[in-house]
Amino acid sequence: MNVFRHLTLSILLGCTLALCGCIGSAYVFEQTDVSEIRDRAESRVDTNIRVSAAVLGRQESQGLFGVDLYAQGIQPVWLEIENTGSTPARYAPVSTDSYYFSPLEVAYKNRSGLSDEGRSELERRLEATAMPRYIDPGETRSGFVFTHAVKGAKGFNVDVFGSTASHSFTFLLRVPGFVPDYANFDAVGLYPEKALVDYQGDKVIAGLQDMPCCSTDKAGKDSGNPINLVVIGSGRDTLKALLRSGWLETSSAEAAEAEAHYLFGRSQDAIFRYESVGGESIYEIRFWLAPLTSDQEEVWLGEARHFYAWRSAFPRFDPDVDNARDFTIQKFIYGQALRSLAWLSGTKIVPAESLWDRLLYTPYFSDGSRPVLWLSAEPYSVSEIEIKDWDKRPGAVE
Repeated sequence: MNVFRHLTLSILLGCTLALCGCIGSAYVFEQTDVSEIRDRAESRVDTNIRVSAAVLGRQESQGLFGVDLYAQGIQPVWLEIENTGSTPARYAPVSTDSYYFSPLEVAYKNRSGLSDEGRSELERRLEATAMPRYIDPGETRSGFVFTHAVKGAKGFNVDVFGSTASHSFTFLLRVPGFVPDYANFDAVGLYPEKALVDYQGDKVIAGLQDMPCCSTDKAGKDSGNPINLVVIGSGRDTLKALLRSGWLETSSAEAAEAEAHYLFGRSQDAIFRYESVGGESIYEIRFWLAPLTSDQEEVWLGEARHFYAWRSAFPRFDPDVDNARDFTIQKFIYGQALRSLAWLSGTKIVPAESLWDRLLYTPYFSDGSRPVLWLSAEPYSVSEIEIKDWDKRPGAVE
């Protein structure tokens, strides 16, 4: 009797599972029309290889693929590669995202709720629309690469290899639907041109030494976090360097919720963040455009900070602000975004028991030194970084 009961239960369970596979929803998607995507794509050309690229927004992606890829942390990048040469070319998806998703992996992550036939159709569609790896002579091929989703502008490379030459293209593309916190920032109209002092060469040291030590509250009275780094270069070049080094933009909505810090009578011009794997640690840089230039290049003052997970729901501020400063330098170095570095000794050394930080009511400490960074929009070899002979770096042996 027990054997019969177990057999009956097994049959019922098998039928139930089979029925579940049949009654799942069908796979529905919009027919692929990449004309609008192609129209907004940016193109790069190197000898016989032409690459066009665009990033899909969340709604656009959901329509084309019938599933919410962004919910799984997946962001499709559309590529078109034209090979006008006489030999085959090969595209390397790993150059665009070191841990890109394969089409079947994307299908597996989005299988929930679909019938068996729906899952099969999803797999076929993702395979059919994926970017091919090989482009024959005289051929133009296009498709999607499934990358990890990032907020804001997306920086990535596209590497194409031929039999005798390799081609590397760098893109910095805006993601549809994302509004960065600096969207309405007007660098041109911020300071009257006559009020700006341009320092030539190392004379900028004097101008930087006159800059404020710390951010303040809105009234400009209470001392905030130290301004612990300086970046010299155009805003666009700095943006490219930040994104290539793993820093992410902050949306205007997120920035509006953050507690404002003030410098030069205004809140920060932009916020960038880097989140560690698992979200255990968050680094943040707030930038202000300074009222001076260096060899006609913009000067940005930065406030780098670090937060880490704590027992409560709120992240804990790391009082070692030099750690955030040094982490930022390392990210630029390994992101191949740093071309020159100099150090300025601080006018004040803040001991560990200091209670300067009245904005957060948390003590912090610092050696007071500021790195001055010249960033590169294009990849820059680590071995070629110039170390300027200004002040000694912190911890340097006499």
